[in-house]
Amino acid sequence: METKETNSTAGSSARLHRLLDAAGYPPEGQGRIAEFMRRFGVGKANALRWLNNDKVPRDMGELLRIATELGVDPFWWAIGKGEEDTPEPEPFDITLFGRCANELLKQLQKLVDRPLDIDGNLLSSGYRELYEHAQNNGAILDPDRVSLVAVKVLAEHRKK
Repeated sequence: METKETNSTAGSSARLHRLLDAAGYPPEGQGRIAEFMRRFGVGKANALRWLNNDKVPRDMGELLRIATELGVDPFWWAIGKGEEDTPEPEPFDITLFGRCANELLKQLQKLVDRPLDIDGNLLSSGYRELYEHAQNNGAILDPDRVSLVAVKVLAEHRKK
């Protein structure tokens, strides 16, 4: 049985190369990976994944740190959404974002009795909706809002 694999980070390597070109990094094959590793203090395996395999840092703090240093919205690098040029990134509460993501995933598990292959873009939009709502409400995650967003994500998933 084949499983459909979704890659919400498709194109992230090309976006990262574009950012590195703009920042004056050496061209590919001429020291780019070594310079990237040195500048951001990352290992070769991660650098290769991010530069060549359409992967982004799993650690949201690291994603935010690198994106901020490159002057870009982390969502644009990761999933191609948001603004490419963000000279002054808005403050981003990574802990709050993580709480939003965890609560949405827990609520989805409560609603469905089997694992779902939900498109990463749907999940990302749900995470962002919860994050923005919580930001506007003193970092409080309203359980009713979490349930509403989970139902919206599930309804969109079932449309596909």
